[in-house]
Amino acid sequence: MKAWFTRLVSCPLCIFTQVSLILITSMVIASSYTQSRFFQDALIEREAEIVKQTVITLAHEHLRAENFVNYTDVQSQLNFDEGLSSLKKISGVVRLKLYNSDDVIVWSDAKDLVGKRLPQTEAHRARVWAGISSGVFDPTKRISHSEDLLPRIPLIEFYVPITVTDTAGGEVKAVVAIYRSAKGLTDTLRRGMVLLWLVAAIGGSLLFFALFYLFRSIYRRKIEVENQFYRLSTDHERIVQMEKLSTMGRMVGEIAHQFNNPLVGVINLTQLAEREADKPERVRELLGEIRKAGEHCRGFVQRMLKFTQLARSEPQPTEIAGLVRDTIGFFAQSVAAAPRVEFAAPDSGVVLQVDPVLLHHALFNLINNAAQADPSGPIGIELSSMQHEGIDGWAILVTDRGPGLSAEVMKHLFTPFYTTRKGGTGLGLSVAQFIVIQLGGRLYAGNNPEGGARFVIWLPLQADLTVEPQKDV
Repeated sequence: MKAWFTRLVSCPLCIFTQVSLILITSMVIASSYTQSRFFQDALIEREAEIVKQTVITLAHEHLRAENFVNYTDVQSQLNFDEGLSSLKKISGVVRLKLYNSDDVIVWSDAKDLVGKRLPQTEAHRARVWAGISSGVFDPTKRISHSEDLLPRIPLIEFYVPITVTDTAGGEVKAVVAIYRSAKGLTDTLRRGMVLLWLVAAIGGSLLFFALFYLFRSIYRRKIEVENQFYRLSTDHERIVQMEKLSTMGRMVGEIAHQFNNPLVGVINLTQLAEREADKPERVRELLGEIRKAGEHCRGFVQRMLKFTQLARSEPQPTEIAGLVRDTIGFFAQSVAAAPRVEFAAPDSGVVLQVDPVLLHHALFNLINNAAQADPSGPIGIELSSMQHEGIDGWAILVTDRGPGLSAEVMKHLFTPFYTTRKGGTGLGLSVAQFIVIQLGGRLYAGNNPEGGARFVIWLPLQADLTVEPQKDV
């Protein structure tokens, strides 16, 4: 049993076949039974209406109210015979009875029944005395017919209420009961039910096979798609592995790019120190710049080592204007033939909670990008207050007078490895954006109305920050 259940659960097609077969079979049985009952009741009601019209016509023509008063008289019985015996000519009629308002049989084609009273336990007679004719299938099962010698065949008992008017204008109510063979009805029902069950069975079978074919097709298609997906997944894994190797190569190139600028600055500063070796003060100043470049490289290496830990930054209260000036100075020393940089900042100091090494890196990339867009300069940098989505903050705006940003470039501006410059890595702006987001800010780009491009580093404002004494970054 357990093994059968395990196989069943592992086979969706088997589950669908058995469940759908049970449901469709139940639906066919329930609908066929309901319709057969409906047809039986409809046929009985139709027969009852025909009998009713016949009985009422005969009663109005032949029955008299005074016959019900002395129903045992011979004349009264003759009048009843004359009025109701013609009902025997109706096909299948086997018994006739006439009841008065006291439920006493006043006439019958079986004379030994005259004078008998029916028991008062049959609820359907209340409907008859209320003037509603009715038909009862197989009446021999009722208690009132336990002593009635009716033929042992399927019967239908029709009750027809009638009203007879006497000469004084009074009314006498009575009920005519007609027992008729149900053979014709049962034969019709049997043929109808056979046809009904046959049609329902054929319809259910067609529905089952249609659903089975549909489900099997979908299931096989699902298996096929799963197999294709497995093959594609295998191919995809190989492609992803190749992409990883390619990305690693590009990342190495970007790291080399990020180190190249400060190292070029170190070389340039070293050459200046060699040429001015006879000027101790100048050499000391150049060595300080070299130290700063080395510390920036060391900070970048430390950030790269932490990159696998979600590139955690080390925020600290930082005076932004001073950091921008240091970055501008480092840019001027690092880039040969660097364009002029114009910086505007408020008189009061702006202190924000940021990682100075990362922010210096992002800003340097933006300044370097502006210099490549317009080598003749000047490059504009402005520090100003700005709100973003209702939050107070400060923005560092970097502008150039180059060709600006086209719609196509804007679409892919911060996409890693996208570049329009020959020899570019396409990682400078994406790294800058990543850094700014790590600092809790936003990086935007657009075109200036008067020409050129504009990049905005927005950083949120924090209250009650004080810059602690620290070494230069």
